[in-house]
Amino acid sequence: MLIESFIKTAKKNFSKIVQEDSSGMSLTFGQTLTAGILLSKQIRNFEGENIALMFPASVGGALAYIATSFSGKTPVGLNFIAGREEQDWVMDTCEIKTIFTSRVFIQKAEIQEDPRMIFIEDLKERTSKLEKLLTYFSCKIKSSQSLIRKYKEYNSPDKTAIILFTSGSESHPKGVPLTNRNIYVTIRNYSTVFQPIPEDKILGTLPFFHVFGFVACLWLPLIMGMGAFYHPNPTDYERLGKIVHRYRITMLLGTSTLYRGYTKRWNMEQVSSVRLAFAGAEKLNENVRKKFKEKLGINILEAYGVTESCSCITVNYPNDFCYGSVGRLLPDVQCKIVNTDTYEELQSGEEGLILVKGPNVMNGYYKSPELTGRAFHDGFYITGDIGKFENGFLYITDRLKRFAKIGGEMIPLSPIEDKLSHVLDEHTDDEKRKCAVVNIPHAQKGEQLIAVVVEENPDKLSLNRKLDSLGLTHLSQPDHYIPIDSIPMLPSGKVDYKSIKNMAMKQFA
Repeated sequence: MLIESFIKTAKKNFSKIVQEDSSGMSLTFGQTLTAGILLSKQIRNFEGENIALMFPASVGGALAYIATSFSGKTPVGLNFIAGREEQDWVMDTCEIKTIFTSRVFIQKAEIQEDPRMIFIEDLKERTSKLEKLLTYFSCKIKSSQSLIRKYKEYNSPDKTAIILFTSGSESHPKGVPLTNRNIYVTIRNYSTVFQPIPEDKILGTLPFFHVFGFVACLWLPLIMGMGAFYHPNPTDYERLGKIVHRYRITMLLGTSTLYRGYTKRWNMEQVSSVRLAFAGAEKLNENVRKKFKEKLGINILEAYGVTESCSCITVNYPNDFCYGSVGRLLPDVQCKIVNTDTYEELQSGEEGLILVKGPNVMNGYYKSPELTGRAFHDGFYITGDIGKFENGFLYITDRLKRFAKIGGEMIPLSPIEDKLSHVLDEHTDDEKRKCAVVNIPHAQKGEQLIAVVVEENPDKLSLNRKLDSLGLTHLSQPDHYIPIDSIPMLPSGKVDYKSIKNMAMKQFA
């Protein structure tokens, strides 16, 4: 599936550049195929069946993941920004004996060396120029089928292509094994959405340990014959604007937080080549969408998915979109809205728990049969998100976990954040997120609301009065405000609610 599709695409586009990055490195499809095969020969000798990969969004990182797939080993995307405790938990769970990384990267990122680390720089030095040339011409001369036969056993639909771990924004991360079928079906669905053309080039800033980064920024260009430009820092807004302009980027993938930064720092001339912009991972802020359109002339199309569904479940199509929604279902994906208690299916327009089923959905959590059992109902994956369908478009209300129960009432937290963001954004041009709201236990009310805000000495009375004027009931107004320099974020662009809740618990629980 993935290997076969990549080989066929590489053979058809042998001399076309497929990967570039901000370090100046660039590779054609032929060079990428050659390097992947050469590296895979050495990776086969790595200890352990699961190999932890620790790379930023870069050509070298992409090659490491490709080569690991060609080796028959299973790559495990290691979140290098997560705490050491979380990393150790992931490596223990997957029985990691080898960490594949870059010496230059860990030095720049100030990551402590580990005895299990093997560096890509060392592997490159072990390959002679003659072997590189022979492999390159072999890839060029041999037929696609001849090359595919060598990797037949790694190409089966049910072979695990990657083990990713959920972001852990509110709980301990869970291992999500995604198969070749999961990823191939998702890429096929992507292609129906934006109808790729040969000139398309994706801006790849999302890390490969994130499902969107792995599927859309890494494998999508390899299989669809597109290009990708990698830059490891998604918040390097000014430089990214120059990259978009210079390298004629046509497709953007990002979060609402990132698009807020792009809006502030980019101009219309820089994005003249961009034809599509998709947002996911967090709710797209309406003000961000409007300002991006007003200033840069581009519609941000919101999509929805989870790691367990191999990223996308629904998406707003370029010619069929509805603002405020997360779009229509992708082909072959089934979805239903059910009562959160009885799991009875609800009618269109009724709000409930979102369940999803399809060839893009994982089979179960890694080594966690109990978690898997709780995650599925009647063959459908329980997303944990609350939403409704209207006229075929899906609308997300909130996470089931992102509700507070106060005085017997269920209070959604996202609308509170939206209105509080509006209040805090009134007098600033800063592109950074300004607030986040969490719920923690309260002896009398059941739960209380805590807001962390990027503001010195926040005045609760004044802020709540403004929230009141925006129609937010007293029950939905924060009980306490915590000033903070910046909102903690995960590498995926999501808010790190876990650390915020810990902060709130220390002060007010």
